[in-house]
Amino acid sequence: MITINKDGYVFSVDAEKTREYYSNYTYCGCPDCRNFYLQIEKYNPKLTEFLSEFCVDILHPDELPAIYVDNQVNYLFVGYSVTGKMHNNNNYETTIDNLHITITKGDNPFDWFPNEQTDEYFLISVSSITLPWMLDEPFPESESAPLLKRLTDKLKQFFKKQR
Repeated sequence: MITINKDGYVFSVDAEKTREYYSNYTYCGCPDCRNFYLQIEKYNPKLTEFLSEFCVDILHPDELPAIYVDNQVNYLFVGYSVTGKMHNNNNYETTIDNLHITITKGDNPFDWFPNEQTDEYFLISVSSITLPWMLDEPFPESESAPLLKRLTDKLKQFFKKQR
C-alpha cells in the first residue's frame, strides 16, 4: 500500500492490485474510444503524471462517454478506478490546467461508473477533455449535434460554477 496526501485528503493505493487491474484491460473498439487511445498519452503530461501517482494507466479508462461536435470528440468525463481506500468522506476536487478532476468513493449513483474491481476501490473522474478527430475514417455525423453542443456548453458552465 502506498499513501497519497493531496490537500488534506488521504488515499491508500494498493499499487500492485491497481496495476494488475489495468494490465488485464480490454480495449474498446468504438470510434470515440479509439480516437481517445490514439491521442491521450500526449494530451496533457500533468494529467498523465497525476494519474500515475495513483498507479492509473491513462490509456485504460473504465468509462468515457462522448459526443461528437465540430470534428471534435467531447468526452463528458473519463473515469478510472483505483484499488484502495479514500479516507475522507467528502469528494476531492482539483484542476489541472482546464481539466476538472474529482475523486470519490463511488457510493453515490451520481459518482459511479462501471468497472471490474473486486476489491475496495475509489474513482477518479476527469472532465473537459476535447480531442480532435484523428482517425483515418469519416467523422461520425450526428443529427443531434446542435442540441448536444448546447448540452455540452451547459454542462461545462455548470461544472465551472461548482468549482
